[in-house]
Amino acid sequence: MKKNVLIMFALSTSILFSCSKDEEAATPAPTPTPTPTTPTGNPTGNTSPSFIGADASLWAIKSLSVTTIPGMPPVTTTVGLGVAAFNNGTTTMVDAGTVKLNTTVLTKNANNSYNNTPGTSNPTGIDFSSGVTWDVTGNNGFSAFTEVVTLNFPTVSEITSSTTITKSSGYTLTVNTVTGADSVMFLVGSVTKTLAGNATSCTFSSSELSGLNTGSTVIQVAAYTFTNKDISGKDTYFGNETVQSKTATVN
Repeated sequence: MKKNVLIMFALSTSILFSCSKDEEAATPAPTPTPTPTTPTGNPTGNTSPSFIGADASLWAIKSLSVTTIPGMPPVTTTVGLGVAAFNNGTTTMVDAGTVKLNTTVLTKNANNSYNNTPGTSNPTGIDFSSGVTWDVTGNNGFSAFTEVVTLNFPTVSEITSSTTITKSSGYTLTVNTVTGADSVMFLVGSVTKTLAGNATSCTFSSSELSGLNTGSTVIQVAAYTFTNKDISGKDTYFGNETVQSKTATVN
């Protein structure tokens, strides 16, 4: 059974309700308390949700960005990412052994989170054309498992709202379409709101944006679907997510 989302778990992918929608949305599958975060500077927000009571969360992510060159059609670049976290019953993450997403072994970070970083030899990251398979060798109470995730990746169209954000006026972040999602996260820097899976627009008030510094930031729309499974007594969540990102300027 799906549970409520608690925005957000402490992973970096390196990457609360005055919101308009393309139509009246049903209540999101996760129902988070819409509390904004107050960044110092303009760090990029974390698009990976976490789940109340989860022992592990594993996310396959398609990160999309659009490049526009005058006189040329827009070019969309897709990068495949994976993030994972395993905890000891508290907020402390633990080493669960080797974690592999499809053919890519994720890097274990100092805080025991896992992720991959695309490089020059593999600039597009993980290939999801043949689906999503997780392999975990196990450690610290987590058993080894292999899980084939049959969820689809949601679709999210390009961000269409202005790339100039005036804090004193508030800001509405929009895309034209979202399909196949359980919920959608809207992020301006690290200020985050989560809405129903058919939401295509979300308004941030001036007070919610007040912690942003002037200058560059990243705006993101992240649509996701998820499922959970008991694996050897551990409540384990798997999610597929599609994220549209664009650089913006805060005034």
